[in-house]
Amino acid sequence: MRRPDPAWRPKLVALDLDGTVVPYGRAGTRPSLAVAAAVGRVIDAGVPVVVATGRAVPDAVDTAVALGIRGVELVCTNGAVVYDAEAGEITHRVPVDVTAAATALAARIPEAVFAAERDPWGFVTTDGFHREFTVGREEVVDLATLVSEPVVRMVCVAPGWDTTRMGAAAAEVLDPEQYSWDLGYSAWLDVQAPGVSKATGTAMVCDDLGVDPADVLAIGDGTNDIELFKWAGWAIAMGQALEIVQEAADEVTDPVEMDGCATALSRWFP
Repeated sequence: MRRPDPAWRPKLVALDLDGTVVPYGRAGTRPSLAVAAAVGRVIDAGVPVVVATGRAVPDAVDTAVALGIRGVELVCTNGAVVYDAEAGEITHRVPVDVTAAATALAARIPEAVFAAERDPWGFVTTDGFHREFTVGREEVVDLATLVSEPVVRMVCVAPGWDTTRMGAAAAEVLDPEQYSWDLGYSAWLDVQAPGVSKATGTAMVCDDLGVDPADVLAIGDGTNDIELFKWAGWAIAMGQALEIVQEAADEVTDPVEMDGCATALSRWFP
């Protein structure tokens, strides 16, 4: 890990949500008072705070509002969607044809169930898919209908599998020239356009705001934060993060249950 430059100060803060500003669980979980206060100090200092999350827009907006973030773009769906909360509109969107991915995963995992995010406000799912998100429309369809048009994200879940087994299956059947993919804290596989990540989404926001990547502080806990960590000027992993995530960061803070995000932010925004 690098040594921090005492003179460095972030000009933009990119925050993951689940496992970083709120505990794992339902998307409606509110941040602790300590975390909300720490984010408030960043905003009061005139530094933009950007949400960088795997959640879809509706699930991200509620937590962003609870954090006091208004009028700054939200990086959602692991970077495939950027949403301007003040204007109430999508500013960037990266769709992909997931037919090949769905076909390969269904053949490799016959018991798999699928969901697809076609627009910010709703999903289509195959029968038996259990939602880990709480808002938005849902329509149950067959797999052929699910992949009949480009989507910003396809989700594949294998009941009873763990993340290690799911990750191995994804690496086996998904072509990196066609798709990027991320694993959630459960055996939840997100499949998106090639090259898409929280880093590419946050880079779009930085371009919009005129902020250099070297001036970005990123805080997160998941494997979907690794590319963001590599791209940002300084990266902090949560204390409960997997070893591979901690190794990708510049430093490690306390776990989410101990308000590690607030601890990290307090260095620059006491």
